[in-house]
Amino acid sequence: MKPMQRFVSGMVVLLLLSGCTAAPFEETPTQEEEAVLSPVPERLSFTAPTFDRVDDNGAQHDLRNSFDGPVLMLWVAAGCSGCHDWTAMLSEELAAGNISNTTNIVSVHRYPSFESTEKVQERYTTNNTSTYTPWPLLLPPASTNVIDLDTGRMTDVELYRAFQNPVTPTLQVLDGDGRLVWTSKTYWANATVLEEALSIMNPDGA
Repeated sequence: MKPMQRFVSGMVVLLLLSGCTAAPFEETPTQEEEAVLSPVPERLSFTAPTFDRVDDNGAQHDLRNSFDGPVLMLWVAAGCSGCHDWTAMLSEELAAGNISNTTNIVSVHRYPSFESTEKVQERYTTNNTSTYTPWPLLLPPASTNVIDLDTGRMTDVELYRAFQNPVTPTLQVLDGDGRLVWTSKTYWANATVLEEALSIMNPDGA
C-alpha cells in the first residue's frame, strides 16, 4: 500500500472510532489544573433527565437516591459499537435470568455535546432491537456537576472528572453508599468482566 493510501486509511479508522473512545476536542485537566480544582467527593451522585419511558422509571433521576443498593453504570454513545455489544449482552443476561431483575443497571449518555439525543433515542429506545435498553437511560448535560452525598450539596466538580473521564464504553460500579468502587474500559462485551462487576455489587452471591 502506498504511503498516501495508508495515511487515508488510518484517518478513516480514526474517524470511525472517534465517537467510540474519547470525544474529539474534549479537554481534560492538566496536573497543574487538577491541583487547584475542588476535590472529588468520596460519596457522590448526580441528577439527569431521561426519555421518560416506562423503563426509565421517571423523567428525572438523582442517581444515588433513585436506586437502592449498588448501581452498574454503562457509559454509552449512539455510534459506539462496543456500547452496542455491552448493551446487548446485559439485556440478554437479564432476560436469561443470569442477572437478577433487582440489579440496578443504568446507561449514561457520554457525549451530549457531540451526539444529539435523537440519535441516542433511535439507537437505545427502539423496540425489538439488540440495543434496546430495558433499564433507565440517563441523559446528563455536559454541564452537569456532582452532588456530595456527605453534605447533600451540589459541588463545582464536573460529572466526567468525578467519574474518571470515562470513554465509551466504560462499565462502572457505584456502591450502595455512592462510592465509585470499580471501573472497566473493556471495549467489547466480556462475560468475565461482567461477572467481576456483578460479584463486586453482590459479594455474598445472594
